[in-house]
Amino acid sequence: MRRFVEYLKSRLRVQHVVSETPSSFLQHLSQTVCIERKPLRFCSERLRSLMATLELSDFSDFYGLTLIANFATLVSTYSKGFSLIIEPFDDRAPTIPNPILHFRLL
Repeated sequence: MRRFVEYLKSRLRVQHVVSETPSSFLQHLSQTVCIERKPLRFCSERLRSLMATLELSDFSDFYGLTLIANFATLVSTYSKGFSLIIEPFDDRAPTIPNPILHFRLL
């Protein structure tokens, strides 16, 4: 999970809008940090299992990690009909870097 988060951080350091398919995203992920598609498909399920095993009562502290695990599961499960869009700036403040990652249905 740590390598996946570091990969996402590096991908969000773009200066222009990037649009790609989940398949090309996963291929680049595999080439860059050697994470295959299959382990990502069960990422959110494994995180939920770990949190249940640890008997954590307050999941709000782990919202960011849960969001990333859900994204990993979605991007590895649905290879067709979706696209990933990375925008380096928010429309409201186009001079301040604020990367946004969208997982869109085509």
